[in-house]
Amino acid sequence: MSIVVLCAGGHARVIIEALRSRGIAAAALTDSDPARKGTVMSKVKIIGNDDAVTAMPAASTELANGLGNRATRGSSGLAGRRGLFDRFRALGYRFPVITHATSALASDAELGVGAQVLATAVVQPAAVIGRNVIVNTGAIVEHDCRVGDHSHIAPGAVLCGNVTVGALVHVGAGATVLNGVRIGDGAVVAAGAVVATNVPDGGFAGTEVPR
Repeated sequence: MSIVVLCAGGHARVIIEALRSRGIAAAALTDSDPARKGTVMSKVKIIGNDDAVTAMPAASTELANGLGNRATRGSSGLAGRRGLFDRFRALGYRFPVITHATSALASDAELGVGAQVLATAVVQPAAVIGRNVIVNTGAIVEHDCRVGDHSHIAPGAVLCGNVTVGALVHVGAGATVLNGVRIGDGAVVAAGAVVATNVPDGGFAGTEVPR
C-alpha cells in the first residue's frame, strides 16, 4: 500500500516524520506549484498537483492530508483542508489514522478516519477525535473530550476534561480550554488563551492573533 502526502508544505513535513516514526515511508508528495514537480522535499519526490493522484488506483493508494491552516479572528482557515479530504474520499481514496510513535493514546480513545495525532500529543480515556482532525505536537486532549471533524488542536494546546469542540474549529497553540466548556462549530481560540466559558458557533476567544 502506497501513502501519498497531499500538499508539500510545513504540515506535510510533520506528517512525513510521523509516518517515519512508525517505519512507513511516504511514496510521494503533491503540490499546486507546477515548478515544484520533480523536486524533492524531506527526501520525498513531488509528483505534480493533486490531480496526479487520480491516476493512481484508489484500491491501492492511501492518502495523508498535509494541508495545514492559517486561522484569523474571523475564520479557522480549515475549509480548504476539509475540501481536500472530502474530494478524495468521494473518489474512493482512503485516509488512514496517523499517530506519531511518541504520542500517547488511551486504549478506549476513538480516532476518526484520517485523524492525525503528532509527536508527544496525548489523547486520554473516552476521548473521541473526529475525521481529518489534527492533534498537533504536544497537545493534550483529556478524558471524555469530543473533537469535531476537520478541527485543529494546535501545538501545546490543552483540552481539559469533558470539553466539546465542534467541527472546523481552530484551538491555537498553547491555549487551555477548561473543563466542560463547549467550543462551537467554526470557532477560533487564540494562541495562549484560557477559555472558561462556552464559545458560540463562529465565535472567537482570546485577545491575541490565532496561531
